[in-house]
Amino acid sequence: MFKSEWQHLWHDHGMMIVLVAIALIPALYCWLYLSSMWNTYGKLADIPVALVNHDQRQRDHGYELAIGRQLVKNLKQSDALDYHEVSRQTAERGLKTGRYYMIVTIPRDFSAHATTLLSAHPQQLTIDYRISSGRNFIVSKMTTGAAAKIESKVAAQVTKLYTQQLLTILAGVKHGLQTASAGDTQLAKGAGQLQTGEQQTLVGEQQLSDGLSQLDNHAAANLGMRPFSQGLGQLASGAVKLQTGTQFGLQGASRLQLGSQTAAAKLAASGQRLNAVQTRTQNATVIANPVQTKLTDEAPVPNNGTGMAPFAIAIGLFVGGIAVGTMFDAVTPYRRPRSSVTWWSSKCSVVGLVSGLQAGLLYGVLRGGIGLKVQSNGDLFSLLLLGSLMFLTIIFGLQIWLGGFGTWLVTIILVLQLSASAGLYPVQLTSSFASRLTPYLPMTYLIDGLRHAISLGGGIGTDLIVMASILVVVNLLIIFKFYLKIHQRQFDDWEVVEDAESDK
Repeated sequence: MFKSEWQHLWHDHGMMIVLVAIALIPALYCWLYLSSMWNTYGKLADIPVALVNHDQRQRDHGYELAIGRQLVKNLKQSDALDYHEVSRQTAERGLKTGRYYMIVTIPRDFSAHATTLLSAHPQQLTIDYRISSGRNFIVSKMTTGAAAKIESKVAAQVTKLYTQQLLTILAGVKHGLQTASAGDTQLAKGAGQLQTGEQQTLVGEQQLSDGLSQLDNHAAANLGMRPFSQGLGQLASGAVKLQTGTQFGLQGASRLQLGSQTAAAKLAASGQRLNAVQTRTQNATVIANPVQTKLTDEAPVPNNGTGMAPFAIAIGLFVGGIAVGTMFDAVTPYRRPRSSVTWWSSKCSVVGLVSGLQAGLLYGVLRGGIGLKVQSNGDLFSLLLLGSLMFLTIIFGLQIWLGGFGTWLVTIILVLQLSASAGLYPVQLTSSFASRLTPYLPMTYLIDGLRHAISLGGGIGTDLIVMASILVVVNLLIIFKFYLKIHQRQFDDWEVVEDAESDK
């Protein structure tokens, strides 16, 4: 038995190929699926994010502040995300269409608030973030984590700035005290000069008095010119000393006044800067946490299940289609067909009924069973029905055209759609092979439409048109294949009922 079984298999080359192809499915599945998302967190630098900078530069104590511009520069140079500085209109349009996954907006008063942290009314710096969880639930979590890192970077930058300002103020106070000390020295010198000048003035006045007395005595005694000359000399010497003492006194007074003014000015300036620094608890709190974030979700997703629903629904419909394709014979007619259109129409009536049942039951489970909240019930049901029809038609089309190989190919298409239809991760985080394949997979458009119907809102016209086009093309190919079968009389050996009305 064993020998005969293997001998028969050895000569049946077609079955050998089929068995080898089936054996390859797990390997192909793991390779295609895992390679497409092997290092998603290592490719965050490919996630596009819009930067909108409204910040206006400020001047504070001789410093020019442009924190918004510096933040934009730092973010564009980083490899955390793929940042693009754009206008507000471009950013909003990009978030809606999926071009950007987050908008980071730096408000107009960003740097202005940075100048208030040491004032009587400190203001935190605010950064606005806008995401769309309905676009991709996993990416929304990734970008939110990146937002926390941005907040930390800005906080560190602002803290460093104000630490520098405080050190500058303390340095100014130190300089003022040094200048005040120098003023005190000038005061001491001026006081000394004033005292010396007063002493010299007293000596000069005494010499003037002695000289005048000698002149009076000499004149009274009529002693002659020589004693008179000596008296005049003493008188002149006293006058010089009097003048010198007066000058020393004036210089001392001037230095005394200058030293007093300099010390007062420097101490006043240092006092003003110190008075401007507020040391209340509110200031300490704001300096410790200078940046706050404002997060807005344009399409909030209430839970993980809702975020994963589009992908799970699409997979469920395709797996259901495989089961129908396995159990239902969409080729063998039970009456001799005379027209390819009526032949496929008879089969398609059953397929259509199954599609309707799939869509209705799935809709009931989603809405009534697990309580899925959606933006549009009509859009959801339309996508379920059209998606089911599209997948069933593709599965039967491959089987009708390619036979057993087509059945095998259906599994490969399922694996490709699992890895490359942007159901879990966006194309930016998948492999280059998967990202290039994404636009050509029918599940891509069903998932995108379901995201709009469930979370994003908006129109699903483009997705419906693509899916309907695929449905029409595959149906025409099936009808053409049946046409070839009729003309090649491939059903002559089938046990079919001869009936003239079979084409109706």
